[in-house]
Amino acid sequence: MDLDIQPVRPGQDNYRRVKQLYFRAFPKYEQEPWSWLMLKSRFKRADFMAFYDEDQFVGFAYVIHSQGCHYILFLAVADQVRSQGYGSRIIHQLRRHYRDDSLLLDVEEPDDRAANNQQRLRRVAFYRRNGFYPTTKRFPEEHVTFRVLATKRQINGQRVDRIFDWFSWPLGWLIQ
Repeated sequence: MDLDIQPVRPGQDNYRRVKQLYFRAFPKYEQEPWSWLMLKSRFKRADFMAFYDEDQFVGFAYVIHSQGCHYILFLAVADQVRSQGYGSRIIHQLRRHYRDDSLLLDVEEPDDRAANNQQRLRRVAFYRRNGFYPTTKRFPEEHVTFRVLATKRQINGQRVDRIFDWFSWPLGWLIQ
């Protein structure tokens, strides 16, 4: 059974829930300014979606689009329904929604020295089970290196860079 999808917009019932989950689910160094997420989601190149199983909020996804690529920038499952298959259901629905194109996302690269290495390994395994493949594209950040995973084995790294050029704070405002 499909999950219901609602856009995330101020004034809607899901707005507060999504915002709270966003700040709980992602470490500060991974977060983007909330106002920037909301502003960019007003453009056709980004979708901010809340997922519901009947009337129960189960999670959200923030997806950025560019020329046949759909980058899942953020995906989170609500705390009270984690480990109940909703992450896989959200991904399955996104794969059907963007059927002909590649879905991409990034994960913290496994590192034996990292305190959360087991969590990183579980996350990679989860995405592999859901049809994502590791790519050679990486994003080294101050705290961690992220590895891009994709539903197609080959990706165009320049397209990925263009996605982030459009989204980047604060100059992404200038790029349509």
